[in-house]
Amino acid sequence: MDSSSPSSSRNSLDTGIDAAKLEAANRYVRWNLLFLLIIFTFLLFPIWMPFTPYVNQVTNVFIIIIIGLFQLIWLVATICAIRRTLAINSRNKLKLAKAQDVESSDATANCSANIRHIVAMTLYKEPMSVLQTTLDSLVEQKNAKSCLSVIIGMECRTPDKEIKRDEVYAKYENKFLRLIVTFHPSGVPGEISGKCSNMNYACRQGLQILRQDVEYNYEKHEHIFTNCDCDAVFDPEYMLELETEYLKLDSADRHSSIWQSIIIYKRDSMPFFVDITGVLRTFFFMGVLIPWNINPMSHYSLSVKLLEEGAFTHPAYQMEDIIALIRYTIMTRREIRIRPLNLISINGPTSGANYADEIREWALQIRRWSIGAGEVFHYFIVKTYRMPGLYLSISWATRFFIYYGLVLCASAIVSVVSPIIVQLINGFATEHDPLFISDSLFSTICFIFLGTQYAFCSSPPSLSAGISLCLVMARAIITKVLGVLQEDYCIGS
Repeated sequence: MDSSSPSSSRNSLDTGIDAAKLEAANRYVRWNLLFLLIIFTFLLFPIWMPFTPYVNQVTNVFIIIIIGLFQLIWLVATICAIRRTLAINSRNKLKLAKAQDVESSDATANCSANIRHIVAMTLYKEPMSVLQTTLDSLVEQKNAKSCLSVIIGMECRTPDKEIKRDEVYAKYENKFLRLIVTFHPSGVPGEISGKCSNMNYACRQGLQILRQDVEYNYEKHEHIFTNCDCDAVFDPEYMLELETEYLKLDSADRHSSIWQSIIIYKRDSMPFFVDITGVLRTFFFMGVLIPWNINPMSHYSLSVKLLEEGAFTHPAYQMEDIIALIRYTIMTRREIRIRPLNLISINGPTSGANYADEIREWALQIRRWSIGAGEVFHYFIVKTYRMPGLYLSISWATRFFIYYGLVLCASAIVSVVSPIIVQLINGFATEHDPLFISDSLFSTICFIFLGTQYAFCSSPPSLSAGISLCLVMARAIITKVLGVLQEDYCIGS
């Protein structure tokens, strides 16, 4: 089924945004500036505290407490990651045991006849080989031809889009229940270019087509939606596992849940900084993002009902995954939970033709993550009055800021650099008697904490990631204030 005519009217489908309201929004004084200000204020504590009378007496105690809290957070994250790893291993062992039991294997081989799956992804300039790898992994899902529909959102600016569309149809049209390709028009008022706007258009257009398809019988089935990148490789039992977890819940919980598999990144011939970033992201998936219920990442699943109640994806933002949970919580005015799927999916990391390109692509990706975190903070502050409860609002904001603002941007920098700075500044600052912790004891405790940082595998990689995140976020936001990135970084409130 083809919905990809380039002449598709941009007015034929509501994009879910008020372009006039977005145009009137303040583009320069943004709440993400406060986000950045708080982070840098926190990082400057070790510099100004030793020079402040009376306050300088508790500098050592304060720094030790802060580093200790970071150590506690890393410990909790490590425990959560270990528990998730054990759960995945347990599922794999159970899978092997069932594979030896023919009757048990046959009993779980088929999907529910009442449930159908919809998978959506976007494509711009990515190679077709990348997309084909993703589609091949979907073909391997149980009953893909009878239960699984795929929506591919291309941009009108995608090079050779008609050729790519025809190639996809020729190879995969008969391997799924439905295959839909859309062309997202460019220059829609209020939108910014990127996955958010493309995915928003593709989902709305795709669901409209499925509802109008008489043979599909849309209303007779429950639908589970999976949002993914075009470089995702799914576990062969992803849809089956997702469906099993979906059916365990009652109706209310089904439509208040987002399912997240554990994502690992291909590590073949990757530069060390890309490799470190990928390992850290997998760790944070298991240790922080899922158990702390902050946000899904890369590819995730939810009911189509929740997708529609949450107004799909916001086309005026860049990172549709970071904003997903808080947007759906605000739009539905109920708490949304992230639930783990105990299986592994594979994503492709950033890559370039040479080492310089690798660094450039890696820096651009970190910049996108940094801007994504900042704009979500802005979105939350502007929309916080619509949160379903004060406790949930404060709780989520605290978890979000601790992770993105402190753990990613500050924890390793403070843990490694602040003891050195404090010791150096104490030599120039006015003499004072430190309370409780002397300078020598301070040094000893900091060395112990430095050792535990290595035990958590956090010190070198997290220090690098933290410095990069802070610098890139600062550059992006400062450039925004100067108006250079007005179109790229314009986000609606």
